[in-house]
This record gives sequence, structure tokens and C-alpha cells, in this order.
Amino acid sequence: MKCLVLDYGGTALKYGLIDTEANLTEQGEVPAPNHSVEEYLQVTGEIYDRFKDQVEGVAISMPGTFTDDGVLVSGGAYLSILKDQNIVTLIGSRCPVPVALENDGKAAALAEAWNGNLKDCQDGIAIILGTGIGGGIIKDRRVYRGRHAAAGEFSYLLTGEKLSIFNAATYTCSTEGFVQRAAVMKGVDRKGLYMLFAPQQAAEEISRLRNLVTGPQYPDMEMNGFTVFKLLEEGDPDITYLYNDLLDNLMKMIVTLAHVCDPDRFVIGGGISKEPRLIADLQQRVAKVKDQYIIAVPGFDVQPCYYRSSANLYGAMYNWLQKYHPDIAF
Repeated sequence: MKCLVLDYGGTALKYGLIDTEANLTEQGEVPAPNHSVEEYLQVTGEIYDRFKDQVEGVAISMPGTFTDDGVLVSGGAYLSILKDQNIVTLIGSRCPVPVALENDGKAAALAEAWNGNLKDCQDGIAIILGTGIGGGIIKDRRVYRGRHAAAGEFSYLLTGEKLSIFNAATYTCSTEGFVQRAAVMKGVDRKGLYMLFAPQQAAEEISRLRNLVTGPQYPDMEMNGFTVFKLLEEGDPDITYLYNDLLDNLMKMIVTLAHVCDPDRFVIGGGISKEPRLIADLQQRVAKVKDQYIIAVPGFDVQPCYYRSSANLYGAMYNWLQKYHPDIAF
């Protein structure tokens, strides 16, 4: 049994075929069809037509918040063209096979629960570090969504004292937030996503960061995750400060979630998780909590995600199996 698996991202639509043994074949990608409903259906239909004689279903991963029956309510790169649309019904009208839909962060969590580093856990949490914070809560090997399907939206957790975007995990814990802070401190003119949300608060945040600068400036540097970690390895004092702040904020988020959900394990993903020292440093930081703070959770561990760039495809398939073939999924 195989499914066509589709991962709709902001820049590309990834696709492939996955069977019940988690074998991924025919993998490819096309530009994201996010300009109109007609384009969305046309591109999806063309991919389906290539494989329709080989598949028994379509499994979808997409950014955004969805109702239980598949209506896109908020968020994501497809909101402008698909808001209030039932994605399951829409795809089903073009692809006449069983269709299952899951949020991309929750799909990544399901991938880990199926055959990744949560496969031996009944309960777990996946945290995906990227532009914001993706991921999901696994409870009894299923994604826990909550009443409004918003459970697992870790981006909006507060890690600081003030009610501000600059004290939310989406800024303090994400790769994008880390790189933006590095750009400010090193004098790079990089238009930051979060700096556009609240101009007055952004001005205060930029001033705060600039006042902390003790190291050299690199105004001509292309600031990204790779260059930030290069500066970190070179011992740059400003990047070292930011890195320790990132670890502290991730630790706060993990400890908070541990007390709310009491999971067996946390897994950390996203491009930044490929940096060898990040997971080791975070594990060390979390391990010290018991010596510094009253902690009620008996025990949990922190590991990297097993799946990387194809996580959403595997998670979409596992969601499809849970919906249509629970005898295989569990």
C-alpha cells in the first residue's frame, strides 16, 4: 500500500510515494502553488495523475491551523488563497482517493513518533527550530490538538518578562530570531521579519542589543545560520552571549512544557539542530536544571530529531495511516 505524500511549503511543494513500511520513493519538488486556488489544484492534480495507478491515498502536510475536518482557519503561506476552504474536500475533488491533512509542525512530530526518535515513546514533544517554532505534542502516539487545534503552537510561549513579540519563543528560541539578533549586534543591515511586526518595540530591542555589543562589527557579512555558528566557533563575544541566551530560552521552554505535558522525551529539529554542539549544549543545560531549580518531573531526555528535510512527508503518511488504517498504525 502506497500514498502520494505532499508537503506544501512556502517556496516549494515536496512530494513522494511512501508505503506502510516507511519507504520513500519518487521524491521531488516543484515551486509552491500559492498564487491561486486554480494553480494549487492544477499543480496538485498533475502530480497525482503521474502516480494515480500506484497509490491508494493522498497524505498532506501544510502550514496553518485547521479544523478537525480540514478547514484552513489561520496562518501559513496558503492562507491568502485558501482561507476557510476545506482542504480535504478540495483535494478530494481532484484526486478521488482518501485524503488526510495535517499541520506541518505536527506532521514532523508524527514522523518522529512513527519511525523516528519518539518511536519508543508513548508521549513526546517535537520542537522544530526555524523561522518560528514548529512541532507538536504526541499523546498516546497521536498528535494532541486541543479544542481549537492550537496545541503545540510553541512560537507563542513567553520566555521573557514583558508581553511582547521580542519575549516570545518565536523570536527568542527560533533560528530566525537568533540570526536577526546576531545581525543587529554585528552591524549587518538585514531586514528582520520580527522587526517589522512592532516598530516601536523593535527600536527598543535594537537599542538593547546594540548596548550589549563588546566585539567587532561585520557590516558586510551575509548573516545566516552558518555564519553565526562560524563566529561562535571563533569565540566572538557577542555571538557567544546570544548563543547562551538561546540555550537558556530553549531550556525554559522545555522545562515549562515538561511540567505541563510530562513527556518521555523531547526531540529537537530544524536546520540549526544539525549543528553538532547545539543538542549537546542543550542537553547539558537541561541536565543542570535539577541542581538550580525545583523540578517536579521525574525524568525526560532531549534528543535530536531523526528525520530532517523529509520529516513532513513521513508524518503526513503516518497521519493518513492513523485515520484510515489504525490497525497498521498502532
